[in-house]
Amino acid sequence: MQALILAAGKGTRIQTNDIPKCLLTVGDTNIIKYQINCLRDIGCQKIMVVTGYNSNKIKEKLGTSVEYIFNKNFETSNNLYSLWAARDSVDDEFICIYSDLLFHKKILEKCSASSKEVTLAVERNVRNETMRVKIENNKIIQVNKNIDSKDTDGNFIGMAKFSKNAKNELFQIIKELIEKGNQEAYYTLAIENLIKRGKTVDFIETTGLPWMDIDTKEEIDQARKIFANEFGEK
Repeated sequence: MQALILAAGKGTRIQTNDIPKCLLTVGDTNIIKYQINCLRDIGCQKIMVVTGYNSNKIKEKLGTSVEYIFNKNFETSNNLYSLWAARDSVDDEFICIYSDLLFHKKILEKCSASSKEVTLAVERNVRNETMRVKIENNKIIQVNKNIDSKDTDGNFIGMAKFSKNAKNELFQIIKELIEKGNQEAYYTLAIENLIKRGKTVDFIETTGLPWMDIDTKEEIDQARKIFANEFGEK
């Protein structure tokens, strides 16, 4: 199994003194190093990081421990384009993670253990700022930020697994979306297009285990408190 970490964004809502968000420290490490350690622990041999904003700082911290892919359009695109930039590097089933996501390792273990074509990690207790999901018959039928609150069944936390077969369909759809000028879209748009074409999208639940997507100073402060106890290991 392979892993792809999307780390091209600038993170305009948090003041980091030109440090990419993924390098913010939590405990005695930083977010992306924690992610990489967890991915290694579940058996990911090939870990790729899509960089953009201040990519040199990420490379300085991670060295040769991962492979790098540069999103040359990071200033004018979103993570749909970052995923597209990795199209020639991903050649097997893979886990995709947002680089500002802190998570309990057991969430990753549950996601990676899925044998389904497409699996999203979902939090059932709805958070307003995070990507929403709508679920019917135990399958995800929508994933976007505009689902009405009364129709929302949870949040997509920013972690997904794609089978080798689903990978090919995913990148074909992303290609079509890019050609139509959707560079600034979230890659969840491609997932919704997979659903529209009949692909089943499954999910695993966080079941109360801690996770945080870091967008503000308040959130990184909160994450540091939540993960203070052995960095979420217990």
